Amino acid sequence: MNWSINLRQRDKIALALGIIFLVIVLANWFMSYSMKQISGQFKSVYEDRLVPALDISAIVERSYENHLLLEEHILAAEAGVKEKLASQISQNQHEIDSILVKFEATYLTKEEYKDLQNYKVARQDLLEVQQAILKQSGDLNTREAREKFTTAGNTTFQLLLNPLHDLSKVQETVGHDLLDSAERQMNAIKILSTLVIAMAVIIALLVATLLQTSKKLNSIKQQNFHWN
Repeated sequence: MNWSINLRQRDKIALALGIIFLVIVLANWFMSYSMKQISGQFKSVYEDRLVPALDISAIVERSYENHLLLEEHILAAEAGVKEKLASQISQNQHEIDSILVKFEATYLTKEEYKDLQNYKVARQDLLEVQQAILKQSGDLNTREAREKFTTAGNTTFQLLLNPLHDLSKVQETVGHDLLDSAERQMNAIKILSTLVIAMAVIIALLVATLLQTSKKLNSIKQQNFHWN
């Protein structure tokens, strides 16, 4: 009867070992999956948030530079200086075009896409005003060019900055969300790691119990061969 009870105990231990092994396998799979997710999130923070944030800063910088160059163009008296300033403005615009192409290739949220479209509209308005001012300044219509610069020029320039500031805020917000998500997953991995260690300890105890049971069974079998 004791032998039958020990067999049932051994079956229970074997079942417990199987369940624990399955839990450990699933926990390892989840940890591996989570690590890939975290790696992707950190990659996204760099490629889709940090780099675009730097690109937006570069666009703002070149936009401010062009605004100042445009004012210098109006104040310049020599045709050669005006031509050089116009060339610098054109070069900055080409650089902004290149940055925009790179920016559009990154992952964009709905809010980012909307802000980007608003920026494009505002930029087109500004470019038209700037071209009109450059023409007036190039034709030495300094008074008209200055008046247009201080009215339409400043207004369209301010309207250009608004969507750029909105895009910058989105980069910060989404970046923080990605980092928070990565932190939560790291905490989950820590909990699972502790669980796996606990499971390993339980397995060790169950194996020890199973070995003890086997020894008892062997002892009972040996006694059966020495009956009188």
